[in-house]
Amino acid sequence: MKNTNLIIGEVNTNKTTGVMFNEVIKSINHGENLLILDNKNEYFGTFKKQLDNNSYNTLVLNLSDTYKSNSFNPLLLPYKYYKSGNKDRAIEIVKEIGLEIFKTDNHYSDPFWENSAADYFMALVLILFKEGKEEEVNLGSIQVMVSKSDNITKYFDSLDVLDPIYIAGSTTIFAPVETRGSILAVMKQKINEFCVREMLFNNLLGNDIDLSDIKEKTAIFIIGNEKLNRLGNILIDELVNVVFDNNIKFTFFLDGLCDVPAILEFNRILDKKMRLFATVRSIEELEDKYGKYIIGKFENCVKSVDVVDKDNLIDFGNSKDYPESKVNKGVYFNIEELVNKF
Repeated sequence: MKNTNLIIGEVNTNKTTGVMFNEVIKSINHGENLLILDNKNEYFGTFKKQLDNNSYNTLVLNLSDTYKSNSFNPLLLPYKYYKSGNKDRAIEIVKEIGLEIFKTDNHYSDPFWENSAADYFMALVLILFKEGKEEEVNLGSIQVMVSKSDNITKYFDSLDVLDPIYIAGSTTIFAPVETRGSILAVMKQKINEFCVREMLFNNLLGNDIDLSDIKEKTAIFIIGNEKLNRLGNILIDELVNVVFDNNIKFTFFLDGLCDVPAILEFNRILDKKMRLFATVRSIEELEDKYGKYIIGKFENCVKSVDVVDKDNLIDFGNSKDYPESKVNKGVYFNIEELVNKF
């Protein structure tokens, strides 16, 4: 297998047990860092014991059972970039987070609303980075800011028109009342999908999966949930940035690639030839999600029926050693207090 590999096969052609599992075993034996998209919850139970035996730090973003998950705060990585002085990278990552949250896979929808929501989200996050405390940097603060920012125009009036906060947020802040209201409604609806789920929201307040402090022999599992897979995408996007910026090597196993929304950083994985194994049911579904030229970016494309050795299939394991979700305290930024200073 080469660096970027695509395995194509319909259901029940053993893409997972006949190809992917064998490649995971090889990666563990070589001590590689792993990111595994485990949509059907097949990998964790199979490989947890082997990972433990090989002294791996195993982390799980469990979107299927949020009571059995490590915590992950998607805003902390860009916050650390921001505070270290790399504000451009912080802004890029925040923009991607916004697009992952607000974008749709409907090719016929008007992109104005999701792009506007992503831009205003970026403005609020940058206000939080600039004015807030680290413990306040979380999606709960953003939801509070969306709900209680009626007088925020006073803060924007104090900014230079070339301030990134002003550039990102002014089109919404100074939009007609109905337009602004519609953009805020889109934001509340999308962020509420995370905030109304009590344990999921709790997991977004902590940061067990600290991408700014990746150690050797780390395995990260994302166990999917159709309604929440955008959070998994955000983790993948952020990890790609960390891998690229710090020259850390990771092997990505994206099983059922087209079962999640299009990953914004997927093209960079291919362009930079980061080590990748991905499965899809057909070329057509891949092209529908990523464009008709995507197939040419893979170094190796195989059909599962051509490479699976049916005498060497690996059975699913049965480890139930999932992490227990910790209770995290929520501290939120007071936007009203900030606005009252102006």
